[in-house]
Amino acid sequence: MTQQGFNDYIFAVYGYKNGTAKSYITAIHIIDEMFLYDDVFDLQGESITCINDIELLKRIEVFVRTQQSFFKKGEDSIFRNISSGQNSYPGKGFCSAALKQLLNYYSYDLKEKEASKILKERTNAKSISKDLITLFKIDKEGNEATVTARIRLGQNYFRKMVLHNFGGKCCVTGLNIPQTLRASHIVAWASDKTNRMNPENGLCLSATYDAAFDKHLISFDNDYRMIVSKEIKEYYTNEVAKTYFGNYEGKQLILPSLYLPSKKLLEKHRSLMIE
Repeated sequence: MTQQGFNDYIFAVYGYKNGTAKSYITAIHIIDEMFLYDDVFDLQGESITCINDIELLKRIEVFVRTQQSFFKKGEDSIFRNISSGQNSYPGKGFCSAALKQLLNYYSYDLKEKEASKILKERTNAKSISKDLITLFKIDKEGNEATVTARIRLGQNYFRKMVLHNFGGKCCVTGLNIPQTLRASHIVAWASDKTNRMNPENGLCLSATYDAAFDKHLISFDNDYRMIVSKEIKEYYTNEVAKTYFGNYEGKQLILPSLYLPSKKLLEKHRSLMIE
């Protein structure tokens, strides 16, 4: 486990614009600071997000929950050195709640390791998709919040899987800036449940091409060459549009290392292209 891994997990569950996600991350930072003053568990400055001992994490969660209760009552606690501007974090229970999320992240981290094992051991992409859907419990019933979280975590792993398959580069341009890259489903998540986690149902595209692909303004033929819709061609009088699309029309995408995009799924995508 890592601090960045926890941050990625929280944002995957709640979304980047959600204030709850940011509050949990801040609460973890506060707990780390408190343990710098009182190293009760001999962490020696290590963030609790990097602990790989589940039993230790559980003990820390109980301890923080108890200390949080003391703080609320105005009694001496590990939060004695907290700044006044951060009183609401232990005061409103965010610190113990953040630790519960950290325990959830521990379980998810184990699932990611199991998912990586599935990718190494399986050769059939549809079998991989089926096993990953089961692993992440994507199609299991539950309340809306639980199901939404599972879907986001499944999509988060799908992104990692697809970007790794394409070497972390846009398959059209070769752009390798992670923040600009998207894992695009060839057949949409909502349209085909069986292929939701299929590595052959994914393309690594930078944001502009992802948007065009999602709207069926571009696609790829059976030789993986880009097809551009008539609607986009109408903008070729604009040099920027011609640079982004005209220069790549008819060119083969950069092929992935292992799982080639499914020609059958690409055919389905092409059938929905805007004429």
